[in-house]
Amino acid sequence: QAVSSCSGKSRPSLILMRIALTALLSPLVAAAAVVTSPVGARALGSLTISEAGLGTLNLALDKKENDEAAAGALQASVAAGCNFVDTAEAYGFGNSERLTAWAAARAGIKIGCGPGELHVATKFAPVPWRPNAESVVEACRASAERLGVEQIPLYQIHFPDLIQPLKAFGLERRKDEEYWEGLARCYEMGLAANVGVCNYGPTYVARVHAFLAARGIPLASNQINYSLVYRKSVEATLAKCAELSVPVISYFPLANGLLSGRYDADNLPKFPKSLTMKKYVVGGADGFPDGGYTPLLRELQRIAAARGKSVPQVSINYVVSKGAIPIPGARNAEMAAANMGAMGWRLSEAEVGALEAAADAIGFEFSSG
Repeated sequence: QAVSSCSGKSRPSLILMRIALTALLSPLVAAAAVVTSPVGARALGSLTISEAGLGTLNLALDKKENDEAAAGALQASVAAGCNFVDTAEAYGFGNSERLTAWAAARAGIKIGCGPGELHVATKFAPVPWRPNAESVVEACRASAERLGVEQIPLYQIHFPDLIQPLKAFGLERRKDEEYWEGLARCYEMGLAANVGVCNYGPTYVARVHAFLAARGIPLASNQINYSLVYRKSVEATLAKCAELSVPVISYFPLANGLLSGRYDADNLPKFPKSLTMKKYVVGGADGFPDGGYTPLLRELQRIAAARGKSVPQVSINYVVSKGAIPIPGARNAEMAAANMGAMGWRLSEAEVGALEAAADAIGFEFSSG
């Protein structure tokens, strides 16, 4: 017996047992989890995805299953019209991939590339002990197994090969092209329906795009840190992606919570997050102006009130309105449902301009928090 892969090819099934177990779940839950029409449907390689996705970094990284918060966040996102989830092997050493698969099964939705299925993206970590192209293929197979699929909808390289532990001793070996070769093999072997990269600047985006194009393989995406308060530093990358027609996926669309509207001088993030975020919130140190991002927060609040939306919804919609795909994280169903309220509408050009002017006026950009 065979099942259809994302590419449409028929191959021996490795997940029939998972499908059978999924079928035993509550029919009510399963029916509620199917995405019949992703909100703001747009192309990402061969996929048709919602205009915003769910990032999994905020979910438990020490659990592989039986986490109702993860299940709730996924189900609430799907119910809101989201069909795109981003994870990585590096999140909890594979636990996030396993938890994503468990949560999808718990919600009764199949991970795959077809209509009504959950399009899951994951990532290869280019660490020093992975020496060549075959390392990418092996890691892709392992991620597919953890996700319970035969073919990963979107497989990405997590970052350029920057970790060079012997560089201080004059020994450096960059393996980026070898990893691109591995990515190409994953696509050609049918292990990945689409391939992309993360944290690539304009030069590397152009290089990997050309490398893959020579094999007839499209570069499906480049995932970068991008938000209302981190725009100028990535302008060249955005321009190159636009030139090459490579969609941009935005992680940190809420700037690690800064643009959620939750923080002010009387409500700082909890320790240890407060150590890095305080300068953005209240300023007055390390070259940050007094009041930090407060003027921008006021503008976000003004537009949110006029729109009948929340501050995080306005912040996420800014990214959508700029043509990128935000993947905000969520710790539970309530937060996920609220975030997905950023879909299905657009800020006006005047509102986008007002937000950018307010962001420029605070005089700093958010890096990583």
